[in-house]
Amino acid sequence: MEKFEDIKNKFIVDEAKYPKEKLTSLMNVLFNFVRVSKDGQVVVVKQVPTRKVLPLILSARFIANKVENEIDEWMTRDELMEYSYLKKEVFTARFNELLREGMGDKKDEKIKAKNILLVERFLKQLEEKK
Repeated sequence: MEKFEDIKNKFIVDEAKYPKEKLTSLMNVLFNFVRVSKDGQVVVVKQVPTRKVLPLILSARFIANKVENEIDEWMTRDELMEYSYLKKEVFTARFNELLREGMGDKKDEKIKAKNILLVERFLKQLEEKK
């Protein structure tokens, strides 16, 4: 039987100590769909369904922040809309859907992916449908 500390460390996820192997794996999945510039701009390089584009962009910025602290994981709604290239009506529907599903964490006028576990789950599902 595993020791308490070993199980606790597997069960409680500390984003600051997230294993580099996991981050590398997540970046490999993201690399198939997006790129992130040093100043945080996200470019979608492979078309994905409109329901997936906003979580994809948030995931990319979230992971980029974990590997380069200078890249802010928070972005404005306008930035998200610009990177998504969605029409305003479609963007609004997808944005509200994103918040309802709990993928986004909204504070004032900014949004980010809620946590690493949701990002990991989303990317796993995205990769399976690739």
